[in-house]
Amino acid sequence: MVYPDLQVVERALAAVEALRASAIEHEQRNRQLIDAVHPKHRAGATNLLHYLAVRQQDIRELQRQLASLGLSSLGRLEPCALASLDAVRGALDALARRAEVRPPGESPTTFASGGALLEEHARALLGEGRQGRTTRVMVTLPGDARKGELKRLLEGGMDVARINCAKEDAGAWAGLIERLREAGRETGVRCKVLCDIAGPNPRVSKIDGDSARVTLSESGERPWLWLCKDVKRARPSAGSTGAGEVLALGCTIPEIVDDLRPGHRVFYDDGRLGGTVKLVAGGAALVEVDFARQGSVKLKPGKGLNFPDTELGIPSLTPKDLEDLDFIARHADMVGLSFVRSPSDVERLQAELAAREAGHLGIVLKIETTPAFARFPRLLLTAMRSEHVGVMLARGDMAVEMGFMRLAEVQEELLWLCEAGLVPAIWATQVLESLNKTGVPTRGEVTDAAMSSRAECVMLNQGENIVATVAFVVDVLRRMHEHQDKKRALMRSLGVSRLD
Repeated sequence: MVYPDLQVVERALAAVEALRASAIEHEQRNRQLIDAVHPKHRAGATNLLHYLAVRQQDIRELQRQLASLGLSSLGRLEPCALASLDAVRGALDALARRAEVRPPGESPTTFASGGALLEEHARALLGEGRQGRTTRVMVTLPGDARKGELKRLLEGGMDVARINCAKEDAGAWAGLIERLREAGRETGVRCKVLCDIAGPNPRVSKIDGDSARVTLSESGERPWLWLCKDVKRARPSAGSTGAGEVLALGCTIPEIVDDLRPGHRVFYDDGRLGGTVKLVAGGAALVEVDFARQGSVKLKPGKGLNFPDTELGIPSLTPKDLEDLDFIARHADMVGLSFVRSPSDVERLQAELAAREAGHLGIVLKIETTPAFARFPRLLLTAMRSEHVGVMLARGDMAVEMGFMRLAEVQEELLWLCEAGLVPAIWATQVLESLNKTGVPTRGEVTDAAMSSRAECVMLNQGENIVATVAFVVDVLRRMHEHQDKKRALMRSLGVSRLD
């Protein structure tokens, strides 16, 4: 019989003991955060703190050691961090041939209960789901969607309807929800309703200049823009730039200009154009353009603006949002908090819902800004004070704010943290967009749809081929359900494994 190297075993055991001690200490130090969450989230909050303590350290060498011993390398800590550490510690005790193997300590979740609690929370927020898949399907609906189409969507697999409150009005939303409920009664399918509040979503208001096109020259000379609180009154002289006449843009949230500082990045229209603030004066910020997709971009009012480096001193809920919450409190199952940046934003929404006797509504945090990602554990723990909580990975704005190169790792980290908190995640932004718009999918977006199976819900945007797109994603999800459970590969029998 070949015995393992006892020195390797002892080193691994010492490392696991240290991780376990740090997890317990992190829980005790942040006990007030656990006590503040809703009772249904106590286990998830405690497990999240244990997981965060482990992920504050680099354990890759320990993982290699554990793998060399034929043990779990702690790659599936998320739903049961302390129980996983205890299981590995027990196995190492046995390999070290200790006379007495220590029993596991008390853990907030077990290998069985962690996943079960996450699914319980997903059912409460997003609905029961469908046979053959654990990932629900959410569809963004236009206000004029007809009952016949809604019935086809429900029969095809839609589990959640999303209403974007940045578009249309309460009358259109009410009519849509009434038709959706009728379609649900006729098909026997219960569909949840998510209403996204618009939030402080800055956009271009006005454009002042001879031409609204920005072009990067082949010589490397960079154009300039003034981003103004008021295009007519606050536009400074362009002479200081040495670039002649400079195009001026207004912002729908003028106060943002006061928060800008030299060096801050500014992006236009989902990153089609980007630049850097060089100076702020006279109610305007001078932006040097350093990127334009395909070399030239035509600017239009109404397009979005992103400020990934700027701490925006603006309220999280606009007057329009507060008015929309009156409608949402009466008609929806959950509310999406757009452009959330700090725990105080979440607390404000919770207070506004309580004032409307709507504290029972689910809260979905839309993670779409750099500050939201940086503060995500605190945001999540604050939201968990409510009974029903979810997280939407709004990957479009995330890609603009954090860069496309970081998007892959950012979306992974968010999925891990949601699972550790036992909070359902929603995979969003341009899923199967080409199929939805043209009827033909791309290879990349099919892979993206398959990746969505690791979330509790996937969101599709409205489009001409939405019924077929729902059917397509449902088929993908059912297939992936047989192969993948979060990060764990499932090994059903493979037809391709036969040699005949």
